Amino acid sequence: MDQADAPAPLPIDGRILDIFDELTESERRLAEVVLETQGNLSAYTAGELAEKADVSNATAARFFQRLGYGSYSEARRQARLVQAWGSPLYELTGVRDRVPGAGSFALHVAQDLQNLTRTAETLSPEAIDRTIGLLVEASTIWTVGFRNSFALAAYARGLLMNAKPDVRLLPVAGSTIGEELAGITTSDVFLVMGFRRRPAVLGEILDVAGEAGAPSILLTDLTAARTAQLATVTLRCHNRGASQLDSYAAPISLINHICSATGLALGEAGLERLSVIERLHDRLEPFGSQGSARRRKK
Repeated sequence: MDQADAPAPLPIDGRILDIFDELTESERRLAEVVLETQGNLSAYTAGELAEKADVSNATAARFFQRLGYGSYSEARRQARLVQAWGSPLYELTGVRDRVPGAGSFALHVAQDLQNLTRTAETLSPEAIDRTIGLLVEASTIWTVGFRNSFALAAYARGLLMNAKPDVRLLPVAGSTIGEELAGITTSDVFLVMGFRRRPAVLGEILDVAGEAGAPSILLTDLTAARTAQLATVTLRCHNRGASQLDSYAAPISLINHICSATGLALGEAGLERLSVIERLHDRLEPFGSQGSARRRKK
């Protein structure tokens, strides 16, 4: 095989995700620091990363060797190459120069495409299949999210309501979380959105679910550590933003996929629910043509 045809080496975030569950506590702290700084990894020495993670230099050296690098210097060189070659972000930044008025929006779109591509490359098909299976079998699905993640949880609930009859959203205005979660059972499933910044209560909810024997699915970014350990299934999305704010293109796409796949997996039951919903839309929606016709007759 020609060198030009050789596959690009797996980026450092993909290598970390491949072995994340096998890492020790100190290695996970270092992994979190590396994931947070990967966009500018080459600006740090190994000692600086070790200090940020509160681990020894020897632990840092072993960590990068465990990732498949000969040394930290090799990891840093590859990080520089990834920034400058083979990534949609690099390839598409030229749009800014070719298209008048494109400006920073081209960079924004390029970063979203890179997030989508890397998420697709690193997510385990088995983990996605298990997620869909849990949602199909659930008697009650709890979609949970705080801060920016609340919008993702509400989106997931809106989609799943087309497939399942009992889908609930947390937190609920005017109600306490304790009141809502009293009486959960092993047939409940939690679909939790845990993108930074994650409040402490998120881990407590995962703890409560685990104590009740209810499986939990966590959609999160690359920096989650303790919360990821508490979930039954963890799906990590790349969400680095091109500018000030994080990107949610990858989690939105993943939510859409798993909810659509859940509806399809339900078969006739899912189709019947959609049929009932459509009939009610025709009857109840104020701007529906059939609903308008009924009101004119009255």
